[in-house]
Amino acid sequence: MTTPQIKPGDIRTRLQIRGAFGGSPQGGICPSDPKASVNLYSDPDVGEQLGYYDGWLAEEDELGAVFEYTGAGKSGHQTFEGTAGAGNRAILRHAEQGRVLRVFTKVGKVPGSDTKTHRYLGKFTLDALEPYVWRKVHGEDRVERNVIVFRLRADGEVQHDEKDMIPPARETDGEFVPFKPVTAVMFEDTPATSGNLPLPSQRTSSRGKRKKPAPNSETSGTFVVPEAFGTRLSVRAAAAATVAVRREAELTQAYKEMLERAGHRVGSYQMKVRGLTSTLRADLYDATDHVLYEAKGSNSREDIRMGLGQVLDYSRYVKMPEHQGDPTRVILLPAAPPPDMYSLLALYDVEVVFRSDDGTFAGNVVPGFQRLHSLE
Repeated sequence: MTTPQIKPGDIRTRLQIRGAFGGSPQGGICPSDPKASVNLYSDPDVGEQLGYYDGWLAEEDELGAVFEYTGAGKSGHQTFEGTAGAGNRAILRHAEQGRVLRVFTKVGKVPGSDTKTHRYLGKFTLDALEPYVWRKVHGEDRVERNVIVFRLRADGEVQHDEKDMIPPARETDGEFVPFKPVTAVMFEDTPATSGNLPLPSQRTSSRGKRKKPAPNSETSGTFVVPEAFGTRLSVRAAAAATVAVRREAELTQAYKEMLERAGHRVGSYQMKVRGLTSTLRADLYDATDHVLYEAKGSNSREDIRMGLGQVLDYSRYVKMPEHQGDPTRVILLPAAPPPDMYSLLALYDVEVVFRSDDGTFAGNVVPGFQRLHSLE
């Protein structure tokens, strides 16, 4: 007997979905080796109660649209470790394990029963450049916790419907949050994200048109990615970008540890901007000295210009009750910038911190740096 085909937009029960794509009868993340699939179930009602939304971001980049899916774990901090992190690991390692991601969203129940129905959105893969981000949320009990938000790209035909969009923020606000590296596996010898995350095969919606960013009454501008990640992104460019992200994460981690050894309270800063569906997150924030950092994986002119724009953008939203005014803005680099870049950054009152050849960090805002050099 042939298994009925399920196409994007089709509504089915979980029993019917299991017949086509395998997986367990319950749970939100359901891997299936026989069907080479990891089935992701989203329930908008449950997500909202737990402080998050799954769905499409209105703000697209040059690779197209992103669908955000929150990892497993309804209470406490989410993890990739142990039994609690098994589902999240299945998503992170789907490509190297030869499985595709399939997304389903709850739409209702079979008439006259309690059997839930789910709409199939289609096949996805993790974003090759930024597979996931850490985010701080406030659940139904208002307890703060860290969750894993996976960034999914369409892998073929998908249903990209307005009703699956993440709602835009009603107000602009921000908060100091714990620092979490972009991905913990970036520091392993053979990270799961190295060379295994395919590029999305489709960069437009199923309607064949690029979606326009949502109107933003408070912040204008266009969200873009580096010039190297343009319309014809090559596998080589994607691999180089992944290496750059890994270097940036390692650099940020090393500088954070240095600040903490100096007794500073360090984390990140998370922002919601009115009218945007995206959640912004600055790389590093020093709450002791009120300093905002934007890290880059290289000291190239292109990266410095991008970092300049990001730190100027993010710094507008950093408000801490113990500090007055805007934070000091700094670009964190793995090596000294070209000499003429200092004058460009000085025009915008932006400092530079870079890692020296001996592994130490140099810059006017580095704790002890000014005192040390005044004695020379």
